[in-house]
Parts: sequence; C-alpha cells; structure tokens
Amino acid sequence: MRILPIMALVALLPAAGWGQPPANPNYNPPPPKKGYSYPDCYCTDSKGRRVNLGRTICLSIGSKRVLARCEMSVNNPTWRYLSGACPGV
Repeated sequence: MRILPIMALVALLPAAGWGQPPANPNYNPPPPKKGYSYPDCYCTDSKGRRVNLGRTICLSIGSKRVLARCEMSVNNPTWRYLSGACPGV
C-alpha cells in the first residue's frame, strides 16, 4: 500500500467531491446531560496555534496555502477544505 503525502491528499479533495462546506456550518450541539460536559475541541494551524471550531483561515500546507474551516467530523476536530485560493493573497 502506497502512502500519499498530505499535499497529494489535499489536491485530491475537490476531485473526490470532498471538502464541500457542510449543509449547516452553524450547527450547535445539544446541551450536555446534567453532570456531564463536552470536551474542549479545537484545531491547530500549521504553526501549532489553537483555532476554534467554526473559524475559517488560510492554512499553509507545505508551500501551498488553502482556505479551510475548523469543523467536527464524527467526533474529531478536522480541517474542511473550502478553496485552493486564499482571499487577499
């Protein structure tokens, strides 16, 4: 099995139909049950800085910059590809 570098995977996202914005990016989970709380979920950018859920940034992946939004996928924070061009860059 051949492992693709992350740049190849990012390039495949639009072609595979992935990376499309979700139907409702403003989804808010229901309140947790009494006595429980949700974990503090967030993404990290390419420099290791914390990025809160729902925030859209220009993310550097190697020498390429893409527009991505921090979202939840199943139960994990992940970067959702939005476009291959960053506004104002």
